[in-house]
Amino acid sequence: MQTKGKFTAIDRVYDISHKDFVKKYQNTGIPVILANATKAWQSNLMFTPEYFRENFGERTGAHPSRRYTIAEMLDLTAKSTSENPAPYPVKFMIKSTLPEMVEHMQPIDLNFIYPNWLKSKLLKNKLGNTDMDLHIGGAGNSYEIHKDTYDVHAWLIQLYGEKEVICFPWDEEPLMYPRSGGLLESRSPINFTKPDYEKYPKFKEATPIKGILKAGEVLYIPGGLWHTTVAYGQNISTIINQVNESNYNQWRRDVYVYKAYHNKIKGVIDYVAANVIGNVCRIGQLFGARY
Repeated sequence: MQTKGKFTAIDRVYDISHKDFVKKYQNTGIPVILANATKAWQSNLMFTPEYFRENFGERTGAHPSRRYTIAEMLDLTAKSTSENPAPYPVKFMIKSTLPEMVEHMQPIDLNFIYPNWLKSKLLKNKLGNTDMDLHIGGAGNSYEIHKDTYDVHAWLIQLYGEKEVICFPWDEEPLMYPRSGGLLESRSPINFTKPDYEKYPKFKEATPIKGILKAGEVLYIPGGLWHTTVAYGQNISTIINQVNESNYNQWRRDVYVYKAYHNKIKGVIDYVAANVIGNVCRIGQLFGARY
């Protein structure tokens, strides 16, 4: 079970073992930057704008306004400014839209993101399991303040460029003014770069804890932790989600709450399914499954 540990900075660590990572960070609910994690890949710094333009320029991703090609996003983010930011986020799905990337990302779990029950065949495309989003950002782009949907642990992998990451201490959730109603409870209405203190005065008391995530580095964000990102230049990143014993109870709770908000019967059915899947994964681990 994950606890909610106190932290005043985002550690950057090198050459930590998986066992020590779990003990010091995952089990204590503390974010950390793993500086050497992508060196597990044969070509950990190959994912440049040139690579994406040459190999996937015409592939498309979704934005609320319309679909964009990768070539369009590379052009827009190269010119992006804080006054005129590029559209963000435009989500390109790696496994379904850019599957050729996956062979260069082995082991995809970086020898750290395990056990991961989202890899179970029972969870494929269900109950909060998602593809790997690829985000191409530029100066002026900022993600909304949020905690990850379904309380998954999120592994933010910086492929190119860098971005600022901001996490908030566990006890500051009330200062984020979480919305209500299904998935909205994991979203804050506050614009981190331009907060409206008249409308959200308690946010003045928040303690943003910042770090810079560089190309080839990975930020581990414990499930349920409020955070955001801010970009000051062109950058490319992706995310891998994780569920295991440390955040299973929170994930199972969200599976019910998010679904029951719209349909209580559907919520109950998915909650029962989540219990079955959790028990199957536990038994699988006992018999040596790594997930």
